[in-house]
Amino acid sequence: MNQKHMSGHADVVAVHCPRGVTALVWFDLATGVISTSHAGLRDTLRRGIKDWRGRPVRPREGRAFLSAVYDHFFLGGYTVHWLSASGIKEVRNAYRV
Repeated sequence: MNQKHMSGHADVVAVHCPRGVTALVWFDLATGVISTSHAGLRDTLRRGIKDWRGRPVRPREGRAFLSAVYDHFFLGGYTVHWLSASGIKEVRNAYRV
């Protein structure tokens, strides 16, 4: 179990993957850190992804990166949801990107 503490406020992208798995990617608003709940996705995200215009975006770009994550998976045919969350203090499986 990889339990992490968060500041409590985050923007979150939920990606509904095949076989019923939902991966979360979030931007901690206080720390500026991007994390994910899916260990395999972490490696993909660390390499950076392209936004809808094809521009490479890196995790250090914070909210712009999270937006690119949304675009990347949406354009790939995945069901994706963006939400904001408050009151989150601990996440059971969290992998810093």
